Amino acid sequence: MTLEPITGKVLRIVPQDADTDEVISGKYKYDELDLSKLTVRTFESIDPDYYTDSKHAENPIIVTASNFGCGSSREQAPQVIAACGVGCAITESFACIVYRNGFNIGLSPIECSGIAEDVHKDDELRIDFENGSIANVTTGAECGFSPIPKFMQELRKSGGLLKYLKENGGYE
Repeated sequence: MTLEPITGKVLRIVPQDADTDEVISGKYKYDELDLSKLTVRTFESIDPDYYTDSKHAENPIIVTASNFGCGSSREQAPQVIAACGVGCAITESFACIVYRNGFNIGLSPIECSGIAEDVHKDDELRIDFENGSIANVTTGAECGFSPIPKFMQELRKSGGLLKYLKENGGYE
């Protein structure tokens, strides 16, 4: 079971060192469990229009500079990104806990060196997960990333860790 390639437009280029509180502020995530109420606050401290724009985008992709998701390890950060319709987050480097939590909740996190400088907002990208390639359909440029391991692709395709475990009766 491998992930099919996806095509989408770059919704935003998120700056370096964007931490999980910039994705979803702690003032919301401690008292609110309803994901739909949290999602409207996604990136509000650095981009107040993010949520609204994500709802008008088809297959949005976010691209970030290095050290994305530093800070806390709460799953709400990748959850609200995915709830905004984002199927893939491409960054130069993830904080490791956010990288793993991305797969756990069904988001496709990809690390690709230099990506934040190589693409622009509204560029159309085609991501081939199995071969580890990103084609910028808008500019014709291509770049590579380490292919996502098969098990992690299975997690993503199932919609996250809990759904995978439910579908497969646990983990071998």
